[in-house]
Amino acid sequence: MSENRDLARSLLAAARRRSNRFKREQDKSGSRRSGSVNDGGASEAEYQGPQLLNESLAELIDARGWRERVKDSDLFVKWSDLVGSEIADHVQPITFADGVLAVSAESTAWATQLRLIDQQIITALAQGGFEVRELQIKGPRAPSWRKGGWSVKGGRGPRDTYG
Repeated sequence: MSENRDLARSLLAAARRRSNRFKREQDKSGSRRSGSVNDGGASEAEYQGPQLLNESLAELIDARGWRERVKDSDLFVKWSDLVGSEIADHVQPITFADGVLAVSAESTAWATQLRLIDQQIITALAQGGFEVRELQIKGPRAPSWRKGGWSVKGGRGPRDTYG
């Protein structure tokens, strides 16, 4: 919670700095905004409303050192373009950190296929600008027979009740 407050305060401070800088530049140039509606003759230099948050966010990302993490998150957005729509329909990226990409395949057949072409996928990701050293492929998980909070250790699973 406090981290979110710090983030919000940082964004607000960056926005105020940009606003003050813009006001000082306007005062130096001698042009002040009037209360009347402009007939479309306003220059683009006067209007900076929508760009303000974007610029403040970029400043915050640079200040906190998040540039690499933001770049790495583009892999999740561009996944379909990088590996192709057929693979993207059956395989989803899970995590990407320190050059290790973990993906989840929807079936064991897709997991096996990916293991056979993992170097081709790493090459395709490298062409997209992502340095992947290792590809960890995870298939679907088997269903769990555990129900509830209590269980017997060393049991034979569901077969131990049939005599």
